Amino acid sequence: MTRMPPLFSLSFSLGAALLLGACSKDAPVPAQPTAATAASADNVAVARGIIDVEGGLIALVPAMDGSVSTAPVKEGAVVRKGDVLLTLDGALLEQEVGMANADLALATDRLKGSQAQLRELERNATRLATGASEGVSSSQQADAARQQLAGVRADVDVAGAQVDMAQHKLEYARLKLRQMSLTAPDAGIVVGQVPGVGAFVQAGKPAMSLLPARPLQVRAELSAAYADAVQVGMRATVVIDSDGAEGKPLPVARVVRISPVFAQARLPEDAGRGVAKVVECVLEFESAAKARVGQHVRVEFHR
Repeated sequence: MTRMPPLFSLSFSLGAALLLGACSKDAPVPAQPTAATAASADNVAVARGIIDVEGGLIALVPAMDGSVSTAPVKEGAVVRKGDVLLTLDGALLEQEVGMANADLALATDRLKGSQAQLRELERNATRLATGASEGVSSSQQADAARQQLAGVRADVDVAGAQVDMAQHKLEYARLKLRQMSLTAPDAGIVVGQVPGVGAFVQAGKPAMSLLPARPLQVRAELSAAYADAVQVGMRATVVIDSDGAEGKPLPVARVVRISPVFAQARLPEDAGRGVAKVVECVLEFESAAKARVGQHVRVEFHR
C-alpha cells in the first residue's frame, strides 16, 4: 500500500474543509414564520373605514326664523340634554302669549257668569214647576222658565267651548315661544361655529352641530371581493390610517352590522380605481377608543 506524503495529506484535508465551508454558506436557511406573518395569514379581509358615532353628528336646526338674542354656549362646550344652546328674539311671540292669556281669562269669566245664571234659573224653574203643580203659579210661567233655562244651558255650552279654544290658543302661543330656544337633544359636545348675538338664523337650516356622547364605532367599506368573507361577530384590528407612517393601533373591534346592499364608496380610493360599489359594515370597539370622529382607519378582519 502506497502512503501519501504528510504535506500532501495536510493540503488535501485543508481543501476539503474549505469546500465544505463554502457549501454551507451557499445553502439557504429555512425562514422561520414571524408573528406578523401568522397574523396576516389569519386575516380574511382588509377594508378602509372611518371613525363615527351611532347616528353621526346631530345637526341642530331652529324651528323658527329669527335673530339670536342669547348664545350661552361656545364651540367645544360640553352640554347636557335639554341645555339651551341659543335663544331667538321672541318679543312678538311673547305678545301673542299675553293676548292668549287675556282671551282665556275673558272666556273663563263669561263661562262663570253663564254658570251662575244657569244655577239661578234652575232654582226658579224648579220653584215655578212646583207652584204650577200645586196651583200656586200658572203653567205658562213654568213653561217660560223652562225655555229660558234651555237657552242659558246652550250659552254655558258655548262659553265652555270658547274656554277650550282659548286654552288651545294659549298652548299654541307658548309652544311657538318655546321654539325660539334651541336646546340640546342629547348630551355631547358642541361642534362648529356657534351663531353670535344678533346673527339671523333660518328655520330648517342647521345653526350648529352636536357630537353626541356615545361610544365610537367604525364604518368600514368592504369591496365586492371581501363582501361575503366578513360575518357579524368577527373581530378586527383597527389602525389609524396615517400618511406614510406606522398607524396607531386602536382597541379590538367586533362586527355588529353588515349592510344587505351595495352602495357607492364614500371613502377615498387609490388613484385610478374610480368610484366603486361597496358594502358598508359597522364595528364596535370592545373597549374605549381614543380617536376622533372623521379619522380614516384601516381595518383587518380576522377569522
